Amino acid sequence: MQDGSPELARGLSHASAAVIPALEIWASPEPTAARIDEHNRRDQLRETGHAERFGDVELLASLGVSHVRYPVLWEQGERGLAWAAPRLAYLRARGISPIVTLLHHGSGPDDSSLIDPAFPERFARHARAVAQRFPWVERWTPVNEPLTTARFSTLYGHWYPNLVDDHAAFGRALTLQARAIILAMAQIRCVNPAARLMLTEDLQGFHADAAHAVYAQHLRERSFLSAEILMGRIVPGHPLWRYLTLRCAVPPGELAWLARHSTPPDLMGWNYYPHSERALLDRGGALRDVSAALACREVISPLPLLRAAYARLGLPLALSEVHLDGSAEERCRWLELRWREAMALRAEGVPLLAVGAWAAFGMVDWRSLLRRREGWSEDGVFTFAPADGAPARTAVAELVERLARGHEPPEYAPGWWEREQRLEEAARV
Repeated sequence: MQDGSPELARGLSHASAAVIPALEIWASPEPTAARIDEHNRRDQLRETGHAERFGDVELLASLGVSHVRYPVLWEQGERGLAWAAPRLAYLRARGISPIVTLLHHGSGPDDSSLIDPAFPERFARHARAVAQRFPWVERWTPVNEPLTTARFSTLYGHWYPNLVDDHAAFGRALTLQARAIILAMAQIRCVNPAARLMLTEDLQGFHADAAHAVYAQHLRERSFLSAEILMGRIVPGHPLWRYLTLRCAVPPGELAWLARHSTPPDLMGWNYYPHSERALLDRGGALRDVSAALACREVISPLPLLRAAYARLGLPLALSEVHLDGSAEERCRWLELRWREAMALRAEGVPLLAVGAWAAFGMVDWRSLLRRREGWSEDGVFTFAPADGAPARTAVAELVERLARGHEPPEYAPGWWEREQRLEEAARV
């Protein structure tokens, strides 16, 4: 059982307290290219204007960050390669290392899908083409949040193929994405043997009453599935082996192939949002799934979740997406707290290596998970702007630059998730 690759994790283990590298500060655009249904797609690079503004990479560089998560998406093919080339070259010239993403909540071209058996091999060919174009790139996220994308597409019906509670489709979507990551990294490493894998996932937490304690434990186990598949841990005796082989109808031979070709992440990126933690409550015999930030008196924090993730996986960590929809003051408070929690974990010897500010140029329609075209825009590190507009620095940009220079943040006023008033407001809904 492998717990991480030596390139990034050398010396970082439960048994040894090695010197942890300096904390990296990242800032990255939101690049989701999601197929919502048979007829509709969403492209956040275009909808936030980033696709049309080369000056955005200059703004990113002005922050002094060390890394930027940057897309060269499969859906865009050769056009995406040509678009990314001058932008990645600019970042490189400014001493900023890109972490290249190849699929971000997407499923590929129109003739592909998450449950298409040809998906992994076709995706791997795109990965090789990108690596050949940018052989100097070291960090890669072939597929962003594969577990989340599988859930949204096959269990909740939010995105294509819009299936609901189809656990067999969920098993296919998850294992095909895992196979795609493994094949993609093999192709990338043929070009650059030093290439390192960063897996990203939603940092989920579950709080439950007695009636739903068993289900909450199942969801906690499930939250580690994408990482543990890549680590070769899904073998007979694993807590979710029976779920995958029986409920999800994943052939044992497929899990055996994934275990034999294990490709452990070099870095585990966890994305944490105000509603990542859920409260599972009994309401008249029915399950009510609500945001823990609104239902639990205890203020949410990723600290216990990150500790649990490190104890379970033994992988170096990053807070790879730090953002919320709110005022600049609240966005600063959210980032400030995540930085302080990162420093606390590092003081404990946990190799938390990076804090990444997200949605640098904002987001559009995420309050409906992109399902409705409402034009609901939100600011990020910079203000949201149309393609012909000019994003402006916000207080978050000032904070990111301060952190990137190695300075401590100021203490901001408590955010809505910290105030007692949130419980009263939630009770009235």
